[in-house]
Amino acid sequence: MAASCFTHPIDLIKVHLQTSKTRTGALQATRRIVQEMGIFGLYNGLTAALLRQGTYTMTRFAVYDIAKDYMRHADGSHLTGGEIALATLLSGAAGGIVGNPAEILNVRMQNDQSLPPYMRRNYKSAVHGLVAMVRDEGVRSLAIGLAPSLIRATLATASQFVSYDTFKEWLLNAGYPDSVSVHFAASFAAGLVATTVCSPADVIKSRTMAALRSQQSAVGAVLARPPSLWRTCSSIYRTEGLRAFFKGWIPSYVRLCPQLVITFIIYERLRKSYFAHYS
Repeated sequence: MAASCFTHPIDLIKVHLQTSKTRTGALQATRRIVQEMGIFGLYNGLTAALLRQGTYTMTRFAVYDIAKDYMRHADGSHLTGGEIALATLLSGAAGGIVGNPAEILNVRMQNDQSLPPYMRRNYKSAVHGLVAMVRDEGVRSLAIGLAPSLIRATLATASQFVSYDTFKEWLLNAGYPDSVSVHFAASFAAGLVATTVCSPADVIKSRTMAALRSQQSAVGAVLARPPSLWRTCSSIYRTEGLRAFFKGWIPSYVRLCPQLVITFIIYERLRKSYFAHYS
């Protein structure tokens, strides 16, 4: 949550780029947001982002560590590739399910300003957005985009946690002390891996969750079913080409790199403080 407060403006610009069906640069998107809403427009949807971190990310961290501890070998040997894959799958699936409502709100609130005024949802906060979704679209709306969200959560866990643990172990085995510098370098490298691996699923997820529930005006609109995963993928590929799946890669990395650096450094310090106090 601390990291999100720092990286939210970059995440907002990334969502604008991913949901745009025209070629738009990051600077152009930033200029448009600031012109329409002022500098604080870059923090539109921050409450949803914080809710997302408090559900999705917390669950992924917890389940991943619990799964690894449960499968830890009595002789102290490293977990096998299959065991790490299982921990990744479990934590990604759990995080995707628990965090999906907040994920929808995060995408919608960030993308709202790019819509025509009469099509905007105008959620005032994450709580207001949740109530409005259930009231206007039903409880099933909380599962919109769940399939790409689960895929992305699993890919994110594998590319972030596993690559971070791998890079950190390499550095420690090379003789570097377990310090903030090692955590910084490992998380920096993990950000590069995670951005590339997650980009296609991230684009599909953003498109699915941001999809308009109606092509009509907000007054008297008839709710439509959200597009399927296959339909979204084929539509993107057919109309925009393969490169569209990597839209927003640069702002994604610019956001994810400091996000992971701040997250893992704080996480490592909190974990060390916890074990030092309670062990």
